[in-house]
Amino acid sequence: MSGVEVARLAGAPIRTSPAPAPSTSWGGLHEGLIKLRLCHARGRSYLLPDALIGFGGTRFFLPSFFGPRELVFEVPSTNSPFGPKHHVATLYIDVAAPRAAAATRVAVTFRSDDRVRVYDDGAQLYRCTYRSPLAIRLSDQVAGDCVTLADGDFGFTVYHHTTAANAALIHSSGELWSSTWNLAGTAELANVSHLYFTTLSTIEDEADLRRVAMSSFATIGFQTTSDRYREAAVALPVYKGSVDARGSAIRFVVPLKIIAPPHLLFHPLTRAEQAYYEVVGQEIVRVAVKPSVAGTITSDEVGVPPPGLKRFSYVVEGDASGLDGLVESMREASAFGVAHIEPLNVGLDLFEFWQANKNRDLHSGRTFEARLLRH
Repeated sequence: MSGVEVARLAGAPIRTSPAPAPSTSWGGLHEGLIKLRLCHARGRSYLLPDALIGFGGTRFFLPSFFGPRELVFEVPSTNSPFGPKHHVATLYIDVAAPRAAAATRVAVTFRSDDRVRVYDDGAQLYRCTYRSPLAIRLSDQVAGDCVTLADGDFGFTVYHHTTAANAALIHSSGELWSSTWNLAGTAELANVSHLYFTTLSTIEDEADLRRVAMSSFATIGFQTTSDRYREAAVALPVYKGSVDARGSAIRFVVPLKIIAPPHLLFHPLTRAEQAYYEVVGQEIVRVAVKPSVAGTITSDEVGVPPPGLKRFSYVVEGDASGLDGLVESMREASAFGVAHIEPLNVGLDLFEFWQANKNRDLHSGRTFEARLLRH
């Protein structure tokens, strides 16, 4: 980030995205798995990466930022001596460990014949290869541990922070109650509740509270991305929390198949940098359930029967160029700034769908159930 760019900011960012690395500085290939979704916003479609699994299925990365995908479509050839051709996709995602001030850019590549799982909510899981800059140790940027579950899916190790008294009740009841509060913790949702987790193993200070969308001052600051002489800023009201009230951490394993997709901020093209997406609540992991549904705890694994899950067909996509768009994803009440999730769970192939629908408006005119706030 140049001195001119820093001078234009309204305040210091809590996490930065790296400059693109020269092709000669990329390290070797690693094998992993990438879970992703196909989303349609106004005027564009993109691949939303939920998580990257690496280290032999024992660690997971969560994206902080990501950019446009690269798709290469190959024409099938029946007489090729090299066999059938395959389509290839490449994603550039910036991953960061909890509390990391700078993210690491990772290039993820997967082929059309490497799909290993289709999820009920429209997401897909592909085998992939990934690489990072030579000077970076990727083990320093993992979000947490990962385990293989009995059904072949993966489980992420995350934490639920509460008081000692509530922790005792959770252990004795074998249930984790859901919360009706939105991400900002300032309004209740009427048609969905969430089980809240975080990749932070402890809540130690004010900075950690802000990472889980709380603050002892009841506000968190956001700033725009634009070509303004000085970026605009807004103080978003959030839940007023305290470190003392989060003194007990319970470690859980949450199946990847029930984790809800994150909301996003779209950072538009400026003279300083290309457009990109930011994941909102980068240390927050949520499971969306129907109101009053609780998670059941078996050993340390949290489960929710499929009828109790709540599936929305969109994610909230705020526009970071304006103050209203900055806070849409935290409030969760917008029906305007949305990106629709293409339901690729009914036999549709991601690459075939993209080829068949290229240059089409896949956003306008869709009907969907919006998140509703209680009044």
